[in-house]
Amino acid sequence: MIGPFWPARWIASLPDVGAVEDDVLPYMPGQTLLKKKEPEWATGTQMAASGRTRTTSYRSAPLWHFQLGYNAVRKRPGLDEWSEMLSFYNRRRGAFGEFRYFDRYDHLVTEQDFGIGDGSTVTFQLCRGFMGWTEPVYAVAGVDAVLVDGVPNFDYTIGELGQITFSTAPALDAVLNWSGAFYFLCRFDNDSLGLGQPFSKIWEIKSLSFTSIKP
Repeated sequence: MIGPFWPARWIASLPDVGAVEDDVLPYMPGQTLLKKKEPEWATGTQMAASGRTRTTSYRSAPLWHFQLGYNAVRKRPGLDEWSEMLSFYNRRRGAFGEFRYFDRYDHLVTEQDFGIGDGSTVTFQLCRGFMGWTEPVYAVAGVDAVLVDGVPNFDYTIGELGQITFSTAPALDAVLNWSGAFYFLCRFDNDSLGLGQPFSKIWEIKSLSFTSIKP
């Protein structure tokens, strides 16, 4: 069953959502909200005979686990989401290749500090965070502003893995921040896609899971 607000005949006739970038997980009208999104850390624990424990954190940032579904993947003349999804998955060879995921509810950065100038360093890693916690951004979707000590700067380039390189090194103690949007860099968790066909011209993926990666 598609759901109380998505009868099969409605989804089959909905228009296409438009083209997306080649390595971004396709978004389709039949996509569900996230069933799971959670951070995973890696902690080593050692216990002495006395019972005292020591812990070691092996990661500076978490990996993010995602799980969503597609209640309707359409396959009809002029709109072949089924082939689009299969092509995207097969070009990654299942869990082998990486891709970008655009979280529609968690993708914005607003005046996020990402470094302090020292007068010589020109390359910095962009990051995002909230409530005093930050993590690196490895896939930039767009940049709205870059400020150096509160002054807009336009003389920079953005690298493939979220690094920003200034043409001139920011001055000593200059505060660097940015505003924009980002993707999560991910891999599928499984080597099988799990497509089913509950209706004519409509397929479904009940559970699609993937995890962010550290390049």
